[in-house]
Formats: sequence, C-alpha cells, structure tokens
Amino acid sequence: MSKPFSPSRRDFLKWASGAAASSFLALPARYSFAQTRAPLRFLTLIDTYGIPLNHRQSMWVSSSAGDYALNEAHLGTILQPLSAYIDNMLVVSNISLQSQAQSRDSRTHHYLTTHTLTGSSALAETRNAEASFALKHASVDMRIGRYLHTEYGLAAPRIYDHLFFSDYEHRNAVTFCFNQDGIQKRSIAGALNVRNALFGENISGDAGVATVTNKARLDALRLVKERVTALSSSLQNATQDELFAAYQASVDSVAQELALKSENVVTMPAELASGITNPGRSSADAAPNMFKNIYHAFAFDMVSSITYAFGGEKINQNRYGFLYDEAQHGDAEVKSLIAKNFHAPSHRTDDVAAKTHEIVRISQSTELATLLDRMSTTIDSDGSTLLDNTVVFFTSQMSNNVHSTGNFPILLIAGKNTNLQGGFHYDCEDSTNNDLLTTIAQGLTLPDDHFGGHNRAGEYLTALNNGPITKMLKT
Repeated sequence: MSKPFSPSRRDFLKWASGAAASSFLALPARYSFAQTRAPLRFLTLIDTYGIPLNHRQSMWVSSSAGDYALNEAHLGTILQPLSAYIDNMLVVSNISLQSQAQSRDSRTHHYLTTHTLTGSSALAETRNAEASFALKHASVDMRIGRYLHTEYGLAAPRIYDHLFFSDYEHRNAVTFCFNQDGIQKRSIAGALNVRNALFGENISGDAGVATVTNKARLDALRLVKERVTALSSSLQNATQDELFAAYQASVDSVAQELALKSENVVTMPAELASGITNPGRSSADAAPNMFKNIYHAFAFDMVSSITYAFGGEKINQNRYGFLYDEAQHGDAEVKSLIAKNFHAPSHRTDDVAAKTHEIVRISQSTELATLLDRMSTTIDSDGSTLLDNTVVFFTSQMSNNVHSTGNFPILLIAGKNTNLQGGFHYDCEDSTNNDLLTTIAQGLTLPDDHFGGHNRAGEYLTALNNGPITKMLKT
C-alpha cells in the first residue's frame, strides 16, 4: 500500500514564522486545495457575566425586537470592533435558559454554566476535594469537536477533538465542558501552559514530539475500538468473505489515519517562543497571548473545537485595571471598580458597573477581531480561509449581572462554509437555549435534531426541544 500524502506542518511553520512580510497567509502550495470538503472548526468564548439589560441598546445592538439585516448603525460599542465581520454575524436576542427554569436549578454559577453549554441539569454533585457533575451527554463544544474529529477522519488528521483553555483553574468547580460520557473536563489554565501543551516546552519541539507521539498511541486504541464497534453492529449477518474484506478495509483505514497523525509534529511558532507567561488574575498580556495560542492551534489544524473561558473555569475573577484610561474613561469610581475582581461589578447594574463591563467587553471584542483578522488571511487546506470554515460562539452564563437567565447577549460569527446565515439580528423569543444549541450543531453539519433537555433526575423534558431555529440556517 502506498503511503498517503500528508502535509508537512514543519514546512508550514517555517513559512508562517516569516509571514510578517506578506499580507495574506497561505499554506504551502502542495497542501492548499487538497481537501474536497471544508475542514470545519468551532470556537466557544464564554465570560461569566452578561451585559446590563438597561444598557443593551448602546452597548450591544440597537434593538432586540424582530429579525433584521444588520448594518453598522445597529452595533453598540461592544460589537463595533467586530464591524468588519458584520456579514458573518448572527446577533441573537431573547434566548432564555428555560432548561434551568424548568429544572428549578439554582442560579448559582456552577448550575448556570452547565445549562449555558448543555441545556441540562447536572445529575450528580459532590462537595469533596472537587465538585463533580455528571450529565446525560456532552456539552455543545465537546459534542461538536468529537463529531468533527471523527466524521472528517482522514480528511482532517487532527491531534485533538477539543481543548479547554482558561486563565486559571477553579479547583472546586469545573463546569464548562463535559465529554461524551457527561464527565467534566479540566481546562489547561494559563497561556504559557496552553502553549506548552500545544508545542512543547522548548523551541526545538522535542517535548511537542513526545506529546503528539503519546496522543497517537491513544488514537490507535480509540480507532481500533471504534472500528470494532462499527463492524460488530453492521456485519452480524455477513459472509466470511464479507467479514474478511471489511476487516482488511478497516485495518487499512486505521493504518492510513495513524500514518497521517504520526507526521503531525509541529514546532513552536516564533511569536510564542518568548514573552508568554501565566500572569494570574491581572495582566494586559493574558487574553492576547491566549488568542495567539488559539490562532496557531487552528492554523496548524491541531484541533476541531476550542473553548476559552475568560478569567477562569467557574467565574471571571480577573482584574482589569490595566484597561483603564483616565483620559478616555475619567470617572474615579470606574477606575476603582475596574481594578477589583471582576465579580465585584457583576452584582450591580448602575452606570458605573455598566461602564466597567463595557470596557472589559470592548477589550474582548478587540482581541477577537484581531484573531478574525488573522484567520481571514490564512488559507485553509481546502483553499478557503480559516475563518470561512469556523463558527465562533461568544456567550455568557448570565444575561444580566444579577444571576438572571433571560435574554442572553449571544453572538455567533459564522464562516461562509458553515450552515449558519450571517448578517442578521435574530429575535428568538419563542425558542429555548436547547434550540439554539441544536442550531449551532446543525450549522456545523451535525445531524442532531435536539440538544440536552434533562432535569437533575435524568428525565427528558420534551418541551425544551423544538428543533433547530431554521431561520438561522442556510438550508
């Protein structure tokens, strides 16, 4: 059997490290246009806190009522940095956490984060050394990542299906990401730790090679298990010749995929080789460096889905005093409040707290815009750009800043090769959060016709799932 073609990630690295001289980032010619289907990706960005309802028109979008085509005049101050991507935007209003309300769960942070990304209650909880929650299914980020990782197979020889990044860990509350078995996933906390997990601890890439090698071994076991499961269910009545042919084809398929994965070794990009730290709760470099990590993880096609939780796994407790500009912001009370733990303004809806949220959220949007700029000028393996093949889900665990669960500020950025229709504001008052998650999944080609909807007893709540919000889909 001839060895299948595999793109050289080292060649891409050498080329990309010097890309500053070019305004358009591209893979080597022998890699470009190699694929026949879009290698889709998913990015979830989540901040604990919403945006005060009484400031939504000025900060978020001019009206939350009705469906309409977006133009720049509709965008509030927080969305303005993203105006270049208005045709990719789906601004969603009037979605509520009805799964939380019908389950009668608490509105504390660990419950709200669970419902935001899963649309279900936690089935079990312990309060020992670490909190533990078990669900009936994965969170939307991990569900999508797993599907894309397995569905695309040889077309996308990625190392990881999902990665969870945060600025630091909350030891007793891991509530953002759940795997296929409903078990919580711990984040990689801190930009330096993320960089080292992706590329190894030194520029030569030796540690990165070891990481990929170990992952490939695990992939071998996973692939064999998946093939055995698939064959056992589909060949129960097969003849001996059919069994042998299926066995041979399956072995060949596993060998090809592992051959591709074995060459997915990357060295550290030059811009990550120095100046990356784990600054804790207060640093001007935290988000920019994390977004650099996200860019390179996608540019090297290492992962299908990434979740980045601003400020930590449970709640955003960063301090943002470095964002205060006296000439621009002026107010001494704003200066005092923004220097505190970001939880401090979350229980206030006055003008000072709203200004603090505006400053922080504008910074987040600006960093996202920088990422989108890079993704929109990086050629993907199918000849499109990285942005063309990506969906960004920017949300929170609260709608208002007093643990409320109605009318979340939700933004989707959808690439042209996804199934989501950008360029619009969508009023989704008659839809549930579960419907939104189903829509996002279908926007990335998943076959799911519902998502979540279980209470703490594990009972399925039919009323929570009405199917996808079809007006947000292209087809």
